[in-house]
Amino acid sequence: MKRTGVRKAADDAAQKKDGRMAKSSAGFNAQSEIPSASVARLATYLHVLRSLSESGAMVVSSGQLATAAGVNPAILRKDLSHVGSGGVRGVGYDVGRLIARIALALGVEHNHNVVLAGAGHLGKALLGRVGFERRGIKIVAMFDADPELVGTTITAAEGELAVRALDEIGDICQEHGVEIAVLATSDADAQATCDAFVEAGVHQILNFTALAPSVPEHVYVRPVDFALELQVMAFNAARRHNADSAVVPHEQRSSGRAPRSGAKTRARSDQRSVGV
Repeated sequence: MKRTGVRKAADDAAQKKDGRMAKSSAGFNAQSEIPSASVARLATYLHVLRSLSESGAMVVSSGQLATAAGVNPAILRKDLSHVGSGGVRGVGYDVGRLIARIALALGVEHNHNVVLAGAGHLGKALLGRVGFERRGIKIVAMFDADPELVGTTITAAEGELAVRALDEIGDICQEHGVEIAVLATSDADAQATCDAFVEAGVHQILNFTALAPSVPEHVYVRPVDFALELQVMAFNAARRHNADSAVVPHEQRSSGRAPRSGAKTRARSDQRSVGV
């Protein structure tokens, strides 16, 4: 009886441990639970870590990684908690292990095939950007509506691509198992091209056009609007300028003399840390 009781207790302990491990593993793999802001920063950390790995670094501290990524160390540690970072206090993070954990959490442990529609100046510029495959992205095809461009070859940073007609989208996407597409066509061709992507089974579309295409609920379209981003930057610049200008009158009213040399610098530094 005593042996049976001991064995039962051991079995119960093992089951509890397995349950905790399963729950922990599920937490690390539940990508939908990672906040979108953290996802964007994790992608930056992954890029920095891969660069460190290529330079021969094996361990990195949270402070070093935060500085290289341009974020607050506290924010970095919170972001890494979503992927089970496994850092060692006083030592840092194993670079290779952290790369693997972040890549798994972001779903980029293997390459995702992506297609790009629009062989104009923007499309060519996007293809010329270096480092897609290092980030788990492989551009496998390019399309355009212009018959003069169809059949030509464009030199990309990671190879050459032949420009294909829009009516080939379905066959190419199915052949390569494409789930992500980039929309950089003219506004006039945007909706028809988007429809072709959706019909081919593409569920994620990065939209560089000024048109907001109509898509089914299960398709996610992420707009990239340069003008809008610049407007946001202009607003932030104006807000910072107003805040900096308010420092001098406030200190003059309080002390009746010019502000200390570091006051304005501290105000600017405080605002920068809040915005991280």
